[in-house]
Amino acid sequence: MNLGTVIGLILGLVLMGAASFLASVGANVPMSALVDPVSFLIVVGGSIAATAIAFPLEDVLAAFGGFGKVFGTQGFTFKDVVMDYVNLAEQARKGELAKAIEETPEHMPFRLGSIKDGLQMIVDGYSRDDIREILENKEEYRSVREIKKANAMAKMGEYAPAFGMIGTLIGLVFMLGSMANPPEPGVDPAAKLGGSMAVALITTLYGAFFAFFFFGPFSDQLKYENEDKKIESAIHLEGILLLHAKTHPIMVRDKLNAFLARKDRLSDEG
Repeated sequence: MNLGTVIGLILGLVLMGAASFLASVGANVPMSALVDPVSFLIVVGGSIAATAIAFPLEDVLAAFGGFGKVFGTQGFTFKDVVMDYVNLAEQARKGELAKAIEETPEHMPFRLGSIKDGLQMIVDGYSRDDIREILENKEEYRSVREIKKANAMAKMGEYAPAFGMIGTLIGLVFMLGSMANPPEPGVDPAAKLGGSMAVALITTLYGAFFAFFFFGPFSDQLKYENEDKKIESAIHLEGILLLHAKTHPIMVRDKLNAFLARKDRLSDEG
């Protein structure tokens, strides 16, 4: 689980909830004043509907499907990937890459992905240029698909404040229209006007909340995950080409170390 995302989400909700509670106590207004289903439907429903007009439906659905990636982690680090290629280089020098494809050691749970695909191409006799072209094309179009998800989510963040304003204008229309009717006996006209204005402004609040605390941050997180995946794909490409060239394990280690932060780099001691 991505602790940073979870902590940020919980912390934000707690702080905003506490601030809202203190404000409600100071104004002697119940917290329920912040809850309005109609405003929610206008902002969230309108943002999703507008995004579905701008993007293919499959991209919109894929954007929501990406929430699992935001909260999850891939379970391994770039250092793990580099270490696998160093170990595989030892097997490549022994002519045992075909055997490595059939094995899935516990410390390589992700071999069934990019590593295995690359190894299979080496075993099948693909040329270096063919392997490079295939892997680069896979990464390019994987990245395009991920960016589409992030862009769809970002677009919802752009639309949300606009629908918040639309909801507020709708509320103001009804509020001003109701002023033509005399208030019921015993009802303070100013209090009625203030209450109607508060309801109208809730939609603007919802628009800002979903844009800057939900749609925007989640879109940025999807983009960040995509950048991380680009680094991983670059390691795979370089690693597979080094295996294809039967490069010495030490050279494989040193070349792939370039993709790692200094503190994570492999050394002679491991």
